Amino acid sequence: MTEERVKLLSDWPQPDGGAPMPEVFADDSSLWIMYLTATGSCVVIHFPLCSVFTFGSPNDEALPGHPLYGKGLQFYSVHRVENSSWISMLERRNSVHPAHDRKRFLEDKQHYVFTFHDSTLECVVMEGKFWKPEIKEFATASEARKYCAIKRIGE
Repeated sequence: MTEERVKLLSDWPQPDGGAPMPEVFADDSSLWIMYLTATGSCVVIHFPLCSVFTFGSPNDEALPGHPLYGKGLQFYSVHRVENSSWISMLERRNSVHPAHDRKRFLEDKQHYVFTFHDSTLECVVMEGKFWKPEIKEFATASEARKYCAIKRIGE
């Protein structure tokens, strides 16, 4: 396998380095991430097809202990992981399924990492022609929460 590389997504809204106050909402298929940005707005990112996610440690003081640190992972940022070992591990786990198709399983999978002040969020999502991440910015967290509530109820 080619070595993992972490790419900074500089065109995505970056988390505030002090108190981004991330919130996560999930169900069987979708993931919503809300946080305060470095510019003072509140962003909501919706991944309509999320396979798996983790949210918690490491915080910024322990980030150098993350396996992707030294491969491009930065503090208080949004990243995409190329040649993800996590996606490869998920594919190996799924390979016992009688109808497993390696190519089909790996198709359109993306691994993202969000580094916040007190936590890190990682997710593996499906992206394709009809399911792309939706990124919305709001002036306040209250507006963002209202948007999330309306969209999640309507799904």
